[in-house]
Amino acid sequence: MKPYFEEDGITIYHGDCMQVLAEIENVHCTVTSPPYGSIREYGGYFEFEWRETFALLWHCTLEGGVVVWNAADQVIDGSETGISFRQMLRGMECGFRLHDTMIYCKESVTYPDCNRYLPAFEYMFILSKGAPLHFNGIKDRKNLHAGSTIHGPQRLADGRMEPKCRDGQIVPDFGLRLNWWILNPASTEPSNGHPARMPSSMARGHVRTWTDPGETVLDPFMGSGTTLRAAKDLGRRAIGIEIEEKYCEIAAKRLAQKVLPL
Repeated sequence: MKPYFEEDGITIYHGDCMQVLAEIENVHCTVTSPPYGSIREYGGYFEFEWRETFALLWHCTLEGGVVVWNAADQVIDGSETGISFRQMLRGMECGFRLHDTMIYCKESVTYPDCNRYLPAFEYMFILSKGAPLHFNGIKDRKNLHAGSTIHGPQRLADGRMEPKCRDGQIVPDFGLRLNWWILNPASTEPSNGHPARMPSSMARGHVRTWTDPGETVLDPFMGSGTTLRAAKDLGRRAIGIEIEEKYCEIAAKRLAQKVLPL
């Protein structure tokens, strides 16, 4: 299996992920955004075997590894397909834990319908093989009560009250993010020729959270290489798989550029 691109620990394979996943090395983390039905044109390759994909991801994920699965549902005949939930449940059938159901909140509205509220979010399912080996939580949420003292009781499971475990400590300026992230959409970033790009901030956030430097990140639906670019910038190794050659070319050009500032 010859790589399309290989440099500085970053590898791209041009081919069907069903074939490539069976042959690659085990990885610490997958960060991917597979096709959402036929919402976008990907050169005719929007259908994929997601049931088998999860089985293959289970076998190539190291113990403690995490799969970040960014998904949304297409609306057909006025109703959502629900395919994102089926995909998540399939991951659990294969052995993954549903570690967290995270939400990507968009700064813009996409595909409004006249009989529903404006859609402005997507799912980021966090599936783990056992307990996650890493959680490098990002603390960039401004605390409203920064500088004040933590006080007051907390209720136990049996109804009794006791002092909070951090009672008397000072509230820091910034706290841990919530599990919904407000991110600028990829449309606000320079265009690279791909019709459905993952926001760079999503890829970077998850690579930082679930891996340590030197570990390997996978994207089996690589597209224009956003996940691999994030991995390179953050000092990780990465493997990308893409069935459409023109997107492999775009990704290779992005990866050949100098490391971007964090």
